[in-house]
Amino acid sequence: MNDISKLSTLLDDPEVRELIFGLAHVGSASSTESGASHLRTVVLRLADTTNEEQYHSWLSDDASNRPMTVDQVRMTISDGTISDLADFTSGSPGAITWQLAAVLPDLVDAVSPGGQVIDAIRLAREIEEADAYDDRSAGAFGSREH
Repeated sequence: MNDISKLSTLLDDPEVRELIFGLAHVGSASSTESGASHLRTVVLRLADTTNEEQYHSWLSDDASNRPMTVDQVRMTISDGTISDLADFTSGSPGAITWQLAAVLPDLVDAVSPGGQVIDAIRLAREIEEADAYDDRSAGAFGSREH
């Protein structure tokens, strides 16, 4: 299975889209890594900061996603990045941590059709397409906040 329609569905929620976009652009470990490349790094790092069964449930197209804890979020994403993301989204670090715990399993699931995490180029293209679709679906008079 090579379909990543789950990503479009996930990005349909404006709050989730803002959270994922922010995660892709804040707290990058290096100045050369940002956007989809940084987001993919976070997705892959989750394999090291969660337990094997949990991460594999997110990769599976058949299993239900096992929940993630806020402590696992903090192990994956530094407190500084969480703080930067809170500033980016106008939220509190605590709320952002809880939101990430809810969203990250679904993000991994959405970007891993057939159990393989897609590459950064495809991830960038899919995010752009989802964002462009959202712009079109807002209509001529629709407004959308970024």
